Amino acid sequence: MKKLLSIFLAISILFSLTSCNTKISKRPDKMIVYASFYPLYDLTKKIAGDKAVVQNIIPPGVEPHDWEPTTRQVADIERASAVIYLGLGMDSWINKIETSVSGPKFINVSTGINAIKVGNAVNPHVWLSPKETQILAKNIKDALVNADNKNAKYYQSNYENLVKTLKQLDNEYTTKLKNTKTKTFVVYHSAFDYIARDYGLNQVSIVGMSEEAEASPAKIAEVIKLIKDENIKYIFTEPLTSPKPIQSIANETGTKVLPLNTIEGITKDEMKKGYDYIKLMQQNLDNLQKALN
Repeated sequence: MKKLLSIFLAISILFSLTSCNTKISKRPDKMIVYASFYPLYDLTKKIAGDKAVVQNIIPPGVEPHDWEPTTRQVADIERASAVIYLGLGMDSWINKIETSVSGPKFINVSTGINAIKVGNAVNPHVWLSPKETQILAKNIKDALVNADNKNAKYYQSNYENLVKTLKQLDNEYTTKLKNTKTKTFVVYHSAFDYIARDYGLNQVSIVGMSEEAEASPAKIAEVIKLIKDENIKYIFTEPLTSPKPIQSIANETGTKVLPLNTIEGITKDEMKKGYDYIKLMQQNLDNLQKALN
């Protein structure tokens, strides 16, 4: 009986050790970081490099304004060391995640941004300005360093390389939009205020900051008159939304429609083509330059 008991205890101890080892092996060997939507994900990934696993909370092709997390996604985020979000009313659903998990630290990376306000509302589309994006990049770098200080030099180096690219992008926007024939461009919703502000352009939107707002007949008539008066040849649509008023205005005025990407998310097709934040911003610049000349 004692012999059987000894064998049973030995097996139990061995099982216990094996279980412990299994749990340890499942622990990630890199820091896990979640970003609330695509621009922050791409910037974070560029700075984190191979020292962290960076996940985008928003699925490809999904518009992030009114997105809601699933129970499974909230559970996955619990494993993270940090969650990076923008604030400014862009990803307000992050509050639901923050109150549901205790593991990660939540970092708002809009600190120091020169935000555009319309009444009491803030335009959250700050990443569409290469100037403001440099501030986002610094805040993301600081968040990564604070969460994983042993790799601070690595993050700093990647951040400096990214800022060089962003400064070059800013210079391209400044140079190519400086002497265009016209300064007015027509869009569906006013996501591009920061481009207009930073590069001396005039954005005309059919609706305000909410892309879900209804376009009024009076506003559509006003935009049609503007297009005819200023002889505008192109108007812009946004890849994640397909507003009918834009096509109606194009039909009425004979203008051509070009994409101007809000880069709030990335489609599966764009992912397959290897696009990222920088390439999409360059594509926006090419289309702006074409339309304004």
